[in-house]
Amino acid sequence: MSQSTISTFQLFEMFPDEETARRYLEDRLWPMGAICPQCKSGTRVIVRPNGFYRCNACDKFTFSVRTGTIFGRSKIPLHKWVYAMYLLVTSRKGISSMQLAKEIGVTQKSAWFMLQRLREACGNDSDIDKLRGVVEIDECFVGGKEANKHEHKKLKAGRGAVGKTAVLGMDKVLAYHPANKPLKPKRKRKPKKKA
Repeated sequence: MSQSTISTFQLFEMFPDEETARRYLEDRLWPMGAICPQCKSGTRVIVRPNGFYRCNACDKFTFSVRTGTIFGRSKIPLHKWVYAMYLLVTSRKGISSMQLAKEIGVTQKSAWFMLQRLREACGNDSDIDKLRGVVEIDECFVGGKEANKHEHKKLKAGRGAVGKTAVLGMDKVLAYHPANKPLKPKRKRKPKKKA
């Protein structure tokens, strides 16, 4: 199994209920403590029951981890949102609202709503101005040959990219220049036949 993803079983162990998912999202959103989404202050925030917070600097504004996020105005439990994120990211060709509804136990309308919010959070093409136009990209694998390693350090897992780190580089080409054209492979010429 790939080390970059976790199994579904591990995900269920990490987020068995809404409370653990709420604590996880709070730690990701507010690593230094709760911050009011209105005044962006965390100095006069007090904890309220059921995962709510109150900001006394904003005329007693009440908020939670859902306020101002894709989870806002949704009654779907947070652990189902986390599971929907997992399914969307780990599926190869995406996931339909019908399939998501069956997997997490919500209606198809709710699953469609969740997918729309998650796709919206991924961003629109119009919002991205990094790497527009002509982009050069190259990759390589960094790491020594298995044959050159000491016997106890060899991975013994096959050939190729085993034990190597993939490195990817991308750069935006700022202006057109003839030198920036991709090189076309030269055709091999057939030798002339002697008459």
